[in-house]
Amino acid sequence: MYKNIRAAVVGSINMDIVLNMKKVPDVGDNVLGTDYRYACGGKGANQAIALSRLGASVRMIGKVADDANGKKLVDNLISNGIDASGVSVDGTQTGLAAIIVDGDGKNRIIVYEGANAEIDADKACEEIRDIDLLMVQFETAEDVVVNSINTAVKKGITTVIDCGPAKDFNLEAMQGATVITPNESETQMLTGVYPDSEENIEKASRILYDRSRAKYVVLKLGDRGCSIFDGKEITILPSYPAKVVDTTAAGDCFTAAMALELVRSGDIYKASDMGNRAGGIAVSRMGADVSMPTFKELSEFNG
Repeated sequence: MYKNIRAAVVGSINMDIVLNMKKVPDVGDNVLGTDYRYACGGKGANQAIALSRLGASVRMIGKVADDANGKKLVDNLISNGIDASGVSVDGTQTGLAAIIVDGDGKNRIIVYEGANAEIDADKACEEIRDIDLLMVQFETAEDVVVNSINTAVKKGITTVIDCGPAKDFNLEAMQGATVITPNESETQMLTGVYPDSEENIEKASRILYDRSRAKYVVLKLGDRGCSIFDGKEITILPSYPAKVVDTTAAGDCFTAAMALELVRSGDIYKASDMGNRAGGIAVSRMGADVSMPTFKELSEFNG
């Protein structure tokens, strides 16, 4: 269904080390983990793979180092059908993320930016051409995000801003994106309001709308689903029931599926429901890029 959509992702490419344990240690504690593994990740790469798995034609724009992790990450993008010609390989150190997963499947992530912080904004903008959709996140330098969005908006390209990881960001520098979509902690960081009630969801959404002038504000609310604000009213769409194994990259799955359906149908409500479906599948699987569903899986999923 999405095979005719041309997408690009400007964002991070990381090697993940996933540390599983029953309980996250408190300060001074020493706990035994259950297992650990390495996996290809980075919010940008995760979203690119999610888009590709759903059938879109995808170009990745980012940076790694000329080292073992960098080579593995680029090879992984290519093996997932992604055009990696926009990935530079002259960074000082490939990005790394340490992902701590507790016994309830909840994660805590420590990100070392490395080459992701060295992306050249002008070069990234040169790659934004002949596409229908651009996605960005906050795991790269602010000027890369801002210039990429502004370039795409001027060209009339559908633009989606994923606000992870949580950080203070100059939203006013990029106006008129199609969708801005933070999760709960990112929403609080950007607005000072935690979206724990319908009143606070609307309050935070209005702040984000006023700051970014995005067409839609879509808050990712975890197991509560998501909310949509179009500048006038709030709509809350519930999540799909799922057995939570690992929440890593669930937000990336949501954003990719939502973005593609929005390009295809132009309907933000259908798109956000598709995002909820994708997130429901992702949390039921261990890992980041390996948890991304295909379109067949997405269309058949009912929780």
